[in-house]
Amino acid sequence: MIRLTLLICTFLFSFYGFSQNKTGLVYYGEIQSMGAGAPVGPDLNAILVFDNNRSLYITRMDSLEGEHIREQRNFEGTARISRTVTTNEIGFRHYNDFKKGIFTSRDIGFSYIKDHTPKIDWNISSETKAIGKFTANKATAHFRGRDYTAWFTPEIPLPIGPWKMQGLPGLILEAYDTNKEIYWYFKSIEYPTDKSYLLKPIEHDGEWMSTEDFKNHMIESLKRALISGRMSAESANIRGIYVNNKTQNLMLRSYIEGFADDQ
Repeated sequence: MIRLTLLICTFLFSFYGFSQNKTGLVYYGEIQSMGAGAPVGPDLNAILVFDNNRSLYITRMDSLEGEHIREQRNFEGTARISRTVTTNEIGFRHYNDFKKGIFTSRDIGFSYIKDHTPKIDWNISSETKAIGKFTANKATAHFRGRDYTAWFTPEIPLPIGPWKMQGLPGLILEAYDTNKEIYWYFKSIEYPTDKSYLLKPIEHDGEWMSTEDFKNHMIESLKRALISGRMSAESANIRGIYVNNKTQNLMLRSYIEGFADDQ
């Protein structure tokens, strides 16, 4: 009876704790190595600030790195890649109002996108591992051209995570695609935190794009780049890449999402 009472008290305490709208702050590392076949790209700092209704993920921001970065770097994995690594004052931002099902982003090319929170069809396994002080459960899913593995903790039962990784019954602490070309890893957490002022919607006075608009913009940008590269190659008498409607694999070499124009 004493043990049962303790279990009930523990459950009520946990439930009460999460019924309060506390703010948390997770520190991540983010490595993007598209086309390299291994996690060898720039290792940047990122944060996720959240409460019981919303989350905001920020990366590639000057203040997170302690300076403004703009430089060309070479990386060696299963393939050699060259990337221009840049940060900016505001950073790339992804704001998820998961109670309302609205997701907004300030993304590549300073595009502003507003749409429904993405639906990810996760498969949860029985496998677990320790991440920091948490026990994390494994889940897998296919999302926009990549196969992802995520490790989430039910100890913080909120459907949030880095970037667009969300929709699990717990905070995602770590996530990566097949070869860890995309890789987020947990560093530390403040929960609760006194930095609730960071959690605010993305501000934009202009027109918002839909995900479909953004997809079309990215595909057309890729095609223009490929055509330009082919023309340059032909003028130099070098065999170039021709453009067809199978853009997804090419896009995955340079961008996190593999949009396809035949989908």
